[in-house]
Amino acid sequence: MIFKELIKSVVFDDVWTELNKEYSMKDGAFEAYLRVFNQLKELTPEPNHDDFRLVVARIEDEFEPGTFIFDVFGIKLGDNDHYALELVPWKEWLSFEVIENCIEAYGAAAVVAHSLYEITFFGYDVADVEANTKKEIEILRERHEEIENGTAELISWDEVSKSIGYTDDRTEEEKGLQHKQFERIITENKRVYELLLS
Repeated sequence: MIFKELIKSVVFDDVWTELNKEYSMKDGAFEAYLRVFNQLKELTPEPNHDDFRLVVARIEDEFEPGTFIFDVFGIKLGDNDHYALELVPWKEWLSFEVIENCIEAYGAAAVVAHSLYEITFFGYDVADVEANTKKEIEILRERHEEIENGTAELISWDEVSKSIGYTDDRTEEEKGLQHKQFERIITENKRVYELLLS
């Protein structure tokens, strides 16, 4: 099923329940997400030239152990990489094939809800998002050129830490324990991805 069909298969109240349960919604969020939902229902899907498939996975947060988040990303058949989708136009999102195991695991409304959260990274209106992503892509191109031609000003992590007043006061033992916990989370999350993508 493509994302456009999935959107048409759910009612917004169910999607809102999932959004409101998972994210800290502010006043006006209901109306903003309802507009996004309705815009997506009206847009005509454009070809998905990168052949992305949409994945929504509930995983443990590596930075807050014991807390679970939803990871939304694209995959390509035969490719083990996960692709961020924030810069992909909404019309292309609509043509993404949705991984069926995600719908079975979390329900259609949840998959749509977490996708809406991801799709609105740069705004809540298709025209605004297109303008904002165009600006962002231009900035990324400029930074890439600076790196390629050697004019980029690179700053070490130590310099950044010092400039923001961050000091790592953990003992070596604490760092080791945190690293083990991080590895455990990555291993468990990898199992979730494998189950969904099998």
